[in-house]
Amino acid sequence: MRSSLRVVVAAALLAATAAPVLAAPSALIRCDGYGRRQTPGEQVGRGILILGTLGLFGSAEADNPAAREAGEKGIAACTEALTDSRTTGNPVRRAEVLMMRGVRQFEMGRFDDAIADAKAARSVELTPLVRAHFDRNIGAGSIMLEAFARLSQNNQAEAEKLAFQAANARPNGNFLTEEALRIMALSPEVTADERFLIDRLWRLLPNLRPAVNLEGAGDWVGAAASVKTLTAGMTKPGVVILSRLAALQALAGDSKGAEETLAKVSQDIDELAAKAGGTDQAAQTAAQQVARADEMVQLARAQLALNQGKTEEAKGFLAGRPRWLSPAALTAQIIANVQAKGGAGTAPGVDPAKIRSDAAKVAREAVTGKGVLNLLVTMLPRWEEPGEAQDFGKAMTAPSKLMQPKPSRDGAATSISSARVAAIDTVTEALLVAAARATAAKGQDRFAVLLNFILPSTNRAGLTSRLSLLDFVTPADAAFAAQEARAFKVADIEAALGGQYRPPEPVKRTGG
Repeated sequence: MRSSLRVVVAAALLAATAAPVLAAPSALIRCDGYGRRQTPGEQVGRGILILGTLGLFGSAEADNPAAREAGEKGIAACTEALTDSRTTGNPVRRAEVLMMRGVRQFEMGRFDDAIADAKAARSVELTPLVRAHFDRNIGAGSIMLEAFARLSQNNQAEAEKLAFQAANARPNGNFLTEEALRIMALSPEVTADERFLIDRLWRLLPNLRPAVNLEGAGDWVGAAASVKTLTAGMTKPGVVILSRLAALQALAGDSKGAEETLAKVSQDIDELAAKAGGTDQAAQTAAQQVARADEMVQLARAQLALNQGKTEEAKGFLAGRPRWLSPAALTAQIIANVQAKGGAGTAPGVDPAKIRSDAAKVAREAVTGKGVLNLLVTMLPRWEEPGEAQDFGKAMTAPSKLMQPKPSRDGAATSISSARVAAIDTVTEALLVAAARATAAKGQDRFAVLLNFILPSTNRAGLTSRLSLLDFVTPADAAFAAQEARAFKVADIEAALGGQYRPPEPVKRTGG
């Protein structure tokens, strides 16, 4: 009897300590990987959004992005999730589910259905105050989803129009603007809208994107000027970007500038080549940079020789290379220029038209179909709590020691950094505000961004930054002169963003 009792007790203890049976993920989790959201409320007196204490419809459930279903299963999960009380009682959460279903429709090639879901996502019923914030994140993300769907339907004009609209939802952020310019780069001409975004991004984020779009349109003067300004803001420009500058200067007809750049980069290439003889990673990287730079130096010298009427010399610089890995637009143009003058036998087997068409195909595949799916699933903006901006405002305001300006580049510039995780465009806006206030504290009225570095990640808000750094100069800095055309006015940044990026006002207590 005692033996039987021990068996029963042991079995009961075993059952009590065994791992619990985990419930299968709900349709909501299988749709986009996230559970319920608090419903945004309003505090009209202060004109800000606050987290609602009510409206937490449905059960709590741990987030699990790994449980997302793709394709048909994802569509079915999102459709079922639209009947969940966590979405029927919360229009923001409903919009996110509609947007993810639209992404899965896109994945399956049902572009009209994807567009319908994107439109439905931004058509949910919201109060005006919530709508204003919604339009900066989910609203903008749904417009960009529709732009990619239109592009996949070969409707370039409508895709560009929508991309421009999405980018303008966050005019002082860089992510959506860069995505819009990737779409616009597929067409051979630079439209007025594209030019507007190029100029805006050029001030926000100095990189090669403006040059890429301008090269694609054959604007060699504009591309050369862009890269020259970019290198002027670098402590030590690399050999690849300098050799690209030389080729662009030669194409733009600036033979003197190209020769000066070639003299500089040739010395730098020689020094780097001395480091490329080993077998470690540093040596391999150096060897790759030397190879890429040497190729563009050859192209630059070919175009320079052509500018000087030395056609046979130009042909010699192109001889013996069956394949070119340099940027397609400038490579194809220089080879075509030399072939037009040199006739038969110039760069045999190399077809500039094929170089262009192959590059266009690769660029298009990157922003249509499977090529863009990860962007749509994980990176497009979703809802971000409106208090993020005020938290950044707190971080940049004394007595906080976060986001405070510090000298950089041996005192030639000023740096501001942040380790706060937030949507990438929110971080960029916050850094601009912090730079504007630091500039004003120096008695200056303008600043130019030299570096806008983001260490990316993803979370529920979409593409985020884990670490961000912004280097800038003011008119009091020697490096400002070369960047003056890219400068922001402090007053403009404060007018556009200052009200959002301030710490919350103390709550006034009433009564005894």
